[in-house]
Amino acid sequence: MKAIESNRNLSDFLNDYKYQLELTGRLDRLDSQPFTQAVVNEIVLWKVNRYALLSQATLKLLNSVVELQPGSHRAARDVILALLGERGVDLPMASPLLRFRNPSTFQIIDRPAYRALYGDDLRLIGSKLRKAEQYLGYLDSLLELAHAKNVEFCTLDRVLYEFDRQKNGQL
Repeated sequence: MKAIESNRNLSDFLNDYKYQLELTGRLDRLDSQPFTQAVVNEIVLWKVNRYALLSQATLKLLNSVVELQPGSHRAARDVILALLGERGVDLPMASPLLRFRNPSTFQIIDRPAYRALYGDDLRLIGSKLRKAEQYLGYLDSLLELAHAKNVEFCTLDRVLYEFDRQKNGQL
C-alpha cells in the first residue's frame, strides 16, 4: 500500500515512532547551531542505528579500567558484561571502548584480527557471559603472541588488522 492510498491520518503514525528516542530528540533540538564533527558523528550513528547510549553505571565501570595493569584484563569481567548488557553494544563495539580507555590492557576484537590470530572466522554466538569469556581468552592469546613475536601489546589490533589485510585478503 502507498501512503497516498491510506484512509488513516498519516500524522497518527508519528505516535508509534520510537527510533533512538533520546538521540533523535537531541538532534531535533539542534536548531541553527553550527555543526561540529561530534554532531556529524552523532547523526551518522543515528542513521546507521549504531548509537550506543551507555548508562551512567556502565560509563563509571568503563572509566575504571584505566587503572588496570597490562595482563590484568580478567579483572574487568564485570565491566565487559555491563557493556554487553547495553543496547547496541556487542564485542566489536565493547572492545574498542575498552581499548581506547586502556590500550595496554585491552585490544579490539574484530574479524580481521581474529582471523590473523586464530586462522578462523570470528563467531559471536551465545550469552553475554560466553562472549565475555571469548574476549578474555582472545586477550590471553594476544598476550602470548605479543611475547612470542616481541611486539607491543598495545599495537596488536592494528598489527593484526594489517597482517590479515596483506596476507589473508578480503573477508
